[in-house]
Amino acid sequence: MNILCPIDFSNHSLYALDYAINLGNALGAKLHLFTAYSVPKSTGRLRSLDNEIKKAVLEDLSDVLMSVENKITTGIKAGHSVMEGNSGRVISEFSKTHDIDLIVMGTQGKGSISNIFMGSVAKKVVDYAEVPVIAIPFPLKDGLDNKKAIINLDEKEVKNEYSFRFLHNFIQKLDIKLEVFHVVTDENQNDYVQNTIEKLGQNVSDIVTVNNPDITNSIRENAENSNGGLIIMIRRPHSFWSRLFMDTNTTTELAMTRIPIMILPE
Repeated sequence: MNILCPIDFSNHSLYALDYAINLGNALGAKLHLFTAYSVPKSTGRLRSLDNEIKKAVLEDLSDVLMSVENKITTGIKAGHSVMEGNSGRVISEFSKTHDIDLIVMGTQGKGSISNIFMGSVAKKVVDYAEVPVIAIPFPLKDGLDNKKAIINLDEKEVKNEYSFRFLHNFIQKLDIKLEVFHVVTDENQNDYVQNTIEKLGQNVSDIVTVNNPDITNSIRENAENSNGGLIIMIRRPHSFWSRLFMDTNTTTELAMTRIPIMILPE
């Protein structure tokens, strides 16, 4: 497995890097550090700085890697790369061209090199990435149970077989038990959800069904009241996913749950 961890050298992104290292150690995965930079193209003089900036950023990234190498226990040498361009776009492009299986990134961060936060950059990565993304808040909520994950399901079918295979392997390797949190807007549980639960198999430890037309608040409240170490969601660009992540206020409130969120591609 290959894990990509984009950083912008902020405390938030370095916090996510520690999470990625620990996760990589548990999964026996190879870690790839990544950052992006931009150079204004308006003048030839600034354009000539491109190579110098890339060299400086690569040196900084190398220093970060050297500082954490002793934490990597897999025996697999970590990689590091720098690309010029829009952060969200190049992160997605890199993941597609380097056989990345999982992206782990911080939910907040700021800096002149790139912005890694649960906003425009992370939204672009989540929207366009063909692999799962784990968003790491800073700091994490205390008392989380890393052997428990909550997968949130709505009333729609999950068609992406890759997401099922990835999730199955992920939870098997980490010995995680899944709690299914199913929000319905009527009294009937449809066949789509039952099929999804059957595909998740023996790793499902509990199923909680809530009848509530406000899917967003139901998921948020359950996350707040849970000690699960990971919230798992299916990307729904045109349904509750949009309401949950595209609105600024909702994004801020969800980030305050301080629980890692895995977004599976649909």
